[in-house]
Amino acid sequence: MSYIFSKISNRIVRSEIREILKWTRKPGVISFGGGLPDTSLFPIQDIIDITDEVLKKKGFLALQYGPTQGETEMLEALTEHMANFGEAASLEQVCVTSSSQQGLDLLSLLFLDEGVPIIMELPSYLGGIQAFRRCGADMRGIPMDHNGMNIELLLKCLDELDKQGKKPRFIYTIPDFQNPSGITMSLERRKELIKIAREREILLVEDSPYRELSFTGEVLPSLWTLSGGKGVLMLKTFSKILFPGMRMGWVTAEKELIEKIEMLKQSVDLCTPSFTQLILATYIKRGKMKQTIEKAIECYKPKSAAMLNALAKYMPEDVSWSKPHGGMFLWVTLPERIDTKEIFMTAIEHNVAYVIGRPFHCDFSGGNTMRLNYSFPSIEQIEQGIQQLAEAIKKEIKQ
Repeated sequence: MSYIFSKISNRIVRSEIREILKWTRKPGVISFGGGLPDTSLFPIQDIIDITDEVLKKKGFLALQYGPTQGETEMLEALTEHMANFGEAASLEQVCVTSSSQQGLDLLSLLFLDEGVPIIMELPSYLGGIQAFRRCGADMRGIPMDHNGMNIELLLKCLDELDKQGKKPRFIYTIPDFQNPSGITMSLERRKELIKIAREREILLVEDSPYRELSFTGEVLPSLWTLSGGKGVLMLKTFSKILFPGMRMGWVTAEKELIEKIEMLKQSVDLCTPSFTQLILATYIKRGKMKQTIEKAIECYKPKSAAMLNALAKYMPEDVSWSKPHGGMFLWVTLPERIDTKEIFMTAIEHNVAYVIGRPFHCDFSGGNTMRLNYSFPSIEQIEQGIQQLAEAIKKEIKQ
């Protein structure tokens, strides 16, 4: 039978990264490839106890269909969690999602049509690029420096769009410990971005999976907070600060946008499972989430330091990298003539794997870059793996 597929399905291609990461299954390979939390942090016994309690006390509610926006207990827990990190929101400004990836999906359904421009960082989150490309968006990438998105280049891009009679539907940014770069947007840059977005009446989309994972104990105000909740839509998830298995996230935005998102979500999945919502709501209200985040920081901070020390110790002089103060990733830049996809198999021969940088660029640039994850491997693996990666890179540079 001959099938006729939709335009949307034809825009989706098999992930280069997924194909490459198959090699991480090779015995003996140390992988810096995934964005996986350290499994030692998973609070399995707490989840067992809370699950038992939820089933016994609220089983008929937990196993039934729930409200599309989310269970009231979960909405209350989410606003409590946000308040603990300096972010004020009302229940009507929050909608539960099946991870922040569904938030990106709903965002795309709400705002994107084929050919409409949007602005994002260069590099940026692969899942965002995939969601926006599926809708046929015209993605304009703005390079970053150590303070975040380059404002001068952003203004230049906006002026060019103005001349073409086009207006971006939104500006997508990951201000805190960005995936993939690990860069944190400075406070001054955040204020500039909000000012520009307000003057030009452009929505800011703040993707915030890592904000709580600060190694310094200090967290800059979010765009949501700085804007007073006006003109900002924020995406959050528990996948990085707790565990990814429950696929639980949420969207925070003005009531008008939440109502639109809720209507779209009805057509996508009706509702996020009440069972998992009630489990996580109980976990948060018992103060367990704060404890888990503190443990994660204690775990990831020395791993990040170990990777930075190993990079400084083993890498050749013409290789550079970001120096994150939180999150799970850092970004490595090689000499321009080196393509990290082409040298991937050399790295595998040295029993180490990474994620190539090009797929994180909406303009298909960045061939000489790579993302390294330090949250999942042990400190011993980090030391050994970086040494082996440096040997592979030196081999290619000498050729």
